Amino acid sequence: MKKRIMFRIRSMQMGGVPKVLIDILKNIDKEKFEASVLLQINQGELLAEIPKNVKITSLAKGKHEMSSIKYIRFAQLAIRSLQLEIYKVFPHLVKSKLHETPDIEIAITHSSLPDLLRSPFKNSKKVNWFHTDISWHHTKTYGKKIAKMMMKCDLTIFGSLHTRLTFEKFLDVKIYNGIHIHNTFDEKNVLEKSLLEITDINNRILDTQKKIFVSVGRLEYQKGYDLLIEVHQELVNEGYDHIIVVIGDGSQNVNLNNKVKALKLEDSFLLLGNRNNPYPYIRKADYYIQPSRYESYPIALGETLILNIPIISTEVGGVSELLNHEKTAYLVNFDKYELKTAMKKFMNNPHLIEEIKNEQKKFNVENYNTKIHSKINHVLSKLVINYMD
Repeated sequence: MKKRIMFRIRSMQMGGVPKVLIDILKNIDKEKFEASVLLQINQGELLAEIPKNVKITSLAKGKHEMSSIKYIRFAQLAIRSLQLEIYKVFPHLVKSKLHETPDIEIAITHSSLPDLLRSPFKNSKKVNWFHTDISWHHTKTYGKKIAKMMMKCDLTIFGSLHTRLTFEKFLDVKIYNGIHIHNTFDEKNVLEKSLLEITDINNRILDTQKKIFVSVGRLEYQKGYDLLIEVHQELVNEGYDHIIVVIGDGSQNVNLNNKVKALKLEDSFLLLGNRNNPYPYIRKADYYIQPSRYESYPIALGETLILNIPIISTEVGGVSELLNHEKTAYLVNFDKYELKTAMKKFMNNPHLIEEIKNEQKKFNVENYNTKIHSKINHVLSKLVINYMD
């Protein structure tokens, strides 16, 4: 009998964690496991990427299923919020949605952890997948609550060793039921999609003779784009004629756009918003830059590695578990001077660029992925036979 695994996630909005989920679903051992996804909200650009054989259940409608009339849509959103609250108070109602009992439930983000522990399926194994550095944006009181919930799970999987160690050090706790498993990268998907044409007006921008830095990420404080704008302005003032293209959306969209306009950088610092397929933009760029304040184990860097584009990244989270400084990337601290110096080196030193590209070609994605997929399937198999090392 195949064991049922149900993954809990809020939505499939564009981002690293939904990509992790999709890759797990594609590579889970189908001889042993039958996977399903429980969405709180039925929305997100990556919904279509979920494999067709995976059952999807949603607790509430997505915005695309709602009215375009403003006041009706407002009412529908209010009803949706009420529905989700009802499921929190009466979690047994989830049973009527699913019509089946999972053997393993996995909260793929820590925001789904409370719902996991409220699950009406008392006999299922509970797994929490943790992808963030909470020391940057949460209090120790909040962190202690998360730690207590983790300890009630059968297993906590951290996205990198650094994420686990930082969590434990920040809170002065030991997560004895914790392990770390790195994210994998869908090489075939990345390579195939990178060859598709960019059909919007931005295609002409990318055909410029100027050097292009590209970055893909949510427009949030975490990602450090506010500092990158300042670095860009200083480089422009110093005579470095280049373009920075950022693909993504988020809560800082208005603030970042206002900053770009205030500094009169609209023609050289481009905030393009979300793109379902960011890979042609990365492939056409000269360099990739990630100025994050904190990360766990960024998928975008692995995808850029596959596309053989030189990388500048802040050395945060598990970045150094994937990339080697002055070999497969150039790693810096989250610091304006260090970011600016690295960008100058890339634009001034073609020999460094060539060395990095040559080192990147040595990265064997297939071997890397095989080891991680094997570890995931092994860990899940041990859970269902009620055995852990």
